[in-house]
Amino acid sequence: MSAAVTEKGGAASSSPVVISSTSAAPALPPVELDPLLKDLSEKKQSFRRSVVSLAAELKDVRCRLSSQEASFARETLSRQVAEKRAKTMEEEMYQLQRSLEEKDGQLQATSCSAEQYLKEVETIKGELSVTQAAAEASAASARSAETQCLFLLKELDEKNSTLKEHEDRVNRLGEQLNLLQKDLQARELSQNQLKAEVMRIEKEIMQAVAMAGANKDCELRRILEEISPKNLENLNKHLTAKDDEISRLRDEIRFISAHWKHKTEELESQLEKHRRADQELKK
Repeated sequence: MSAAVTEKGGAASSSPVVISSTSAAPALPPVELDPLLKDLSEKKQSFRRSVVSLAAELKDVRCRLSSQEASFARETLSRQVAEKRAKTMEEEMYQLQRSLEEKDGQLQATSCSAEQYLKEVETIKGELSVTQAAAEASAASARSAETQCLFLLKELDEKNSTLKEHEDRVNRLGEQLNLLQKDLQARELSQNQLKAEVMRIEKEIMQAVAMAGANKDCELRRILEEISPKNLENLNKHLTAKDDEISRLRDEIRFISAHWKHKTEELESQLEKHRRADQELKK
């Protein structure tokens, strides 16, 4: 640009020189003016080229300046973003530092708690050993109780079998008692019927004697006197035998009743024992 100005100044200075020369000198012929015009034209052309070159260079410089300004703006924006990010990271680092300190405090507290827990675990291990020993003793006791339960179950089965036999025997005794009572009732009924029959026969005989008349009275009385004592004696013997048999049956019934009552009480006692044994086994 300075060179172009210089050239421009030189051209301006040369023009007055030319003018002065033309004014001072006499008019030159056209042949002598052509080189000067040619030189002037070349200088103008060179000046124009320089101006165009300078304009292009100026445009390029302006473009580069604009690009640099845009780049500078981007760099400024990036720097602001970076500064903001750095500030944010600084705050995050501060927060992380505080969090780390808190975590460190928590870790120390956790370490103390862990030591306490370890002590408690050791204590629990000791208690567990004692509990395990007690559990083994309980298991041995349970095995012993199981063996005893099996023995009691076996004994219970035997007693149930015996109880069943006693129950059957009591049932049989009850049936025998019922039969004896029925037999006794039948015998008492038969004895009563026999007494009624004897009384009826005696009554008929007395009626026959009354109806027979006076002539036969003595003979009938004699026959009756001969027959009646024998019949009465036989009848009394028969009635006595029946009474003895009835008495024997009553004694037998009383004995069976007492035996049946005793067996019933024994059966109820065994049932109560079995119920208690069942409750003990359930426990």
